[in-house]
Amino acid sequence: MRTRGMPGYLVAISCLLGLTVSAALAQEADFSTNIDLGYVSKYIWRGTVCNPDPAFQPSVTLSHSSGLSFNFWGSLDTTDVSDNSGSFTENDYTLSYAWAAGGRDMSIGYIYYDFPNTDFESTQEVFYNVGLGGPLGLGLGLNYDFDQANGLYGALSGSYSLKVAESKEVSLTGKLGFATSDYNEYYFGADKAGLVDLVLGASIPLEYNKYTITPSISYSMLVNSDLKDAYADDDTNFIAGLTVSSAF
Repeated sequence: MRTRGMPGYLVAISCLLGLTVSAALAQEADFSTNIDLGYVSKYIWRGTVCNPDPAFQPSVTLSHSSGLSFNFWGSLDTTDVSDNSGSFTENDYTLSYAWAAGGRDMSIGYIYYDFPNTDFESTQEVFYNVGLGGPLGLGLGLNYDFDQANGLYGALSGSYSLKVAESKEVSLTGKLGFATSDYNEYYFGADKAGLVDLVLGASIPLEYNKYTITPSISYSMLVNSDLKDAYADDDTNFIAGLTVSSAF
């Protein structure tokens, strides 16, 4: 497959938005910036093994109090497992809008996935997220790939905070993913709709000055037996991670 770069108009829009927001940050208190520097032992995404070795994954989010935000997220290979050590193999650009209605948090948005230094085609999604509430903090997310896969991936997620010390809590999380047959055929080679992946995780945020340091561990597995049979890579994975975050 031929690698496609990010379309010129999207690059221009992203740069213009970044410059506009950056300039406004110095003048408007309604804007904020969040930076996350993540490191994972392997990169697993929706049950697929994107990188079996460690990766550095920085993220920058520019937000406005109105609910509008722009995020850049990247994954940089730290080993030569794919002959890309020190190079980005994925860059995601997300424009989203968040609001609350009827006591529920919601968001909609658009994601452009770019895969530099690889043979993967770039693709695009639109998404909708809604918080369902309850003691487990349930939420539902729907992502529709209208470019390459032409399919829907959805996930039911939940979280629970467990207090382990006076000022420290362990966050326990879970996610169960499902997808349409078109999505599963594109990503796994199995033309069947159904459950996709199960992810269980635990993390503990630690405050240090104006930084939050969060070690984490998670377990990811493919659920559908047809996907397991069709998928060539590992269908179960343990992932360790460490993220340093700061807000400005």
